[in-house]
Amino acid sequence: MHRVLLTGGPALTRDAYARIIEGSALLTVQAQIPDLTQALAQLPSLRPDILLIDILALAPSPWATTLLCLRRAAAHTALAVIGDMSADEISSLLHVGVAGILNQRIEASPFVAALALMSQGGTVISSPSSTTRISATPPSPVLDQLSTRERQILALIATQPDNKTLAQLLGISPLTVKSHVNRILRKLGASSRAHLVTIAYETGLVSPGPPAWRTPAY
Repeated sequence: MHRVLLTGGPALTRDAYARIIEGSALLTVQAQIPDLTQALAQLPSLRPDILLIDILALAPSPWATTLLCLRRAAAHTALAVIGDMSADEISSLLHVGVAGILNQRIEASPFVAALALMSQGGTVISSPSSTTRISATPPSPVLDQLSTRERQILALIATQPDNKTLAQLLGISPLTVKSHVNRILRKLGASSRAHLVTIAYETGLVSPGPPAWRTPAY
């Protein structure tokens, strides 16, 4: 059983997350700590597999300070942030090592699946329109030759329209994204970006979100 520590947000919301987690066969709630600062302070002693943070808990502190604290916390446990976020916020959170970006409209089943994947070292990025699951290890030998960063970018290529959007999400320049894409094309012997999308789905690197998630994108 993977242990989840809940922090931030309204008590009723945390309780709802807790009920879903406890109802699964994969996860258990280790504790609920309303205050994020206190939760972060107890990470070394509690050592949860996942710290699930409501986005509202990040608002009171200066953003730069919050990101620094999250970067340090990511060394102890997998971090997941749930709530509505801008592209810039998503980019910043990914940059400091947050493993899960979950939309607050996520359904119960994919919510549990996402946390389970994160507990195994994977990364999940969800939006109201789609979900990108990035496995901790290559799901297919075809991807063995790619670095972790290249697999992350390949997975995002399948759900994001262009390099500019990828650059914003990852906190890097579009030119750097282009260089990564070109290397991925060469390594996989792919002929086009569309070919890369096909590879991402056929190898199991990316799984599309369930139809229930198909709400208008922000």
